[in-house]
Amino acid sequence: MRSVVFSRIPCYILNMDDVILPPTDDWIFKLLFGDERNKSVLIDLLQSFVELPKEEYELTFLDTYLKPEFEEDKLGILDIKVRTKSGKILNIEIQVNPSKNIGKRISFYKSKMIVEQIAKSEHYNVIQKVICICITSYDLFIGGKDYLNSFRFVNLKNNLCFEDIPEEIYTLELPKVPAMSDGTASWNWMQFLRAKRKEEFEMVAVQNPEIRKATNTLYELSADEKVRAEYEMRQKAIRDRAWIIDEAKEYAKAEGKAEGKAEGKAEERQYILDLMNQGVSVEEIKQFLKNGKL
Repeated sequence: MRSVVFSRIPCYILNMDDVILPPTDDWIFKLLFGDERNKSVLIDLLQSFVELPKEEYELTFLDTYLKPEFEEDKLGILDIKVRTKSGKILNIEIQVNPSKNIGKRISFYKSKMIVEQIAKSEHYNVIQKVICICITSYDLFIGGKDYLNSFRFVNLKNNLCFEDIPEEIYTLELPKVPAMSDGTASWNWMQFLRAKRKEEFEMVAVQNPEIRKATNTLYELSADEKVRAEYEMRQKAIRDRAWIIDEAKEYAKAEGKAEGKAEGKAEERQYILDLMNQGVSVEEIKQFLKNGKL
């Protein structure tokens, strides 16, 4: 993650009509909750729904890069990763756009965080519980009504929980958060995350001093020109990537119309993604597509 130094700008410079950066953006989320200075904010968020003893919340921020075991292994980059007092690992991910493979990604991250705890000569008893938290801006479970769900290894026949398996998953779906308070601290935090206008942030900030702190920090970020420029640049990169993928799909679709070329659809799309991963610029790929050279 590119580091950004922002000045502590008083929150009063933001008016009701000023645009506030979305806390659900993964980069803004990291600046809010992944900053050592805001550790108390992260602790309060986690304590609102993660079932851990209070003394566990002596948190240490960890490197968010999941190191591959072999050179050809896939690299994982987490949003926020912390360790509790006793060594439990917590990973928090926020997902704005629907992803068909979100479950597989969580499973991949969770597995990597378990494996990286143990060296070749160590015993399995060194492995600590890994808790993955996924917050989504869309319905993750169609038909489900609860916005907060927790998952463990449980026998469906008798509800027997396999406690010795060190894995736990929490999901929070913002669209399912009720308009009226359910009396929980997690409801207040979800209202903060899905707020858009200053009056909405102010309404929830009065409920909790840590949410007030998070709100003031978000105001500061939103008023900082460097942060806003970085945010806009990242949004442009996302739009460009989406444009290229759409163009690749259309190109592959046209190529695949010829008999025997249907299998080329996925190959063409992957080829363009590979070019991006190799450092070929968005503008170069756009030009290639326009000139019919891909």
